[in-house]
Amino acid sequence: MKPFVIAAAALAFAVPAYAQTAAPVAPVEQAAEAAQTAETAAEQAKDAADAAATEAGAAAEQAVDEAASAADAAADAAATAADEAANAAQVTGDAAAETAADAAKEAEAAASDAADSAVEAVAAAPVTPPDVNPPAISEADPGLLGSWLTSRRIWTTNQPSSTDWSQPATLEQRPAEWQDIAKVNDIVLNDSGQVLGYIADIGGFLGIGAKKVLLGVDAIHMISVGNDTFFATNYTKEELQALPDFDEKTVRK
Repeated sequence: MKPFVIAAAALAFAVPAYAQTAAPVAPVEQAAEAAQTAETAAEQAKDAADAAATEAGAAAEQAVDEAASAADAAADAAATAADEAANAAQVTGDAAAETAADAAKEAEAAASDAADSAVEAVAAAPVTPPDVNPPAISEADPGLLGSWLTSRRIWTTNQPSSTDWSQPATLEQRPAEWQDIAKVNDIVLNDSGQVLGYIADIGGFLGIGAKKVLLGVDAIHMISVGNDTFFATNYTKEELQALPDFDEKTVRK
């Protein structure tokens, strides 16, 4: 990061150097020295911008900020020098003062370009993607979105609810005695992201007038029949409707 230190040092002495020499020299010499100082500061800022491009990587953002700040400060110093040189030219009418004013303006433009170059260099630098340990999902073995899961229907097998759940073998079609009784409305998670249960809408019509109840993860079971995926349970519609209403105050929204 040495280029940034050099640039900062150059800016630190840019304006004071002019102030120390302002009194004893003629306006033309004063303007020329100010322009030279500004041009030097602009060159230092350009070096800082080049260093930002070279060092772009883990500290790319910090590098470009420092380079851009150095270049902006150099531009300010150059602008001040340009104003002083222009004033000197107006007072003396001397061609040398006008030349110094032009040089100071060029230094100001160079400093501004240095800031732009630093930003463009870092923007163009390749970024290595981090290892975020993504899940191994594919088109052949897809994952499930929460928005998809919360539209799944719940069917009852109409078996005695006291019967332990037994996952059926591969089904060609849904058994005729099964009945559509509810819909998964939402999923309840804990602070660790673990699924605690499901909020189910029981009864109603198109979600209107449905009773919301909270079900544990073992109360319903996901099943696929052909392209249709849904939940099944041994509990009947009447049993689920007998559950207490879900308390909205027990979850964060």
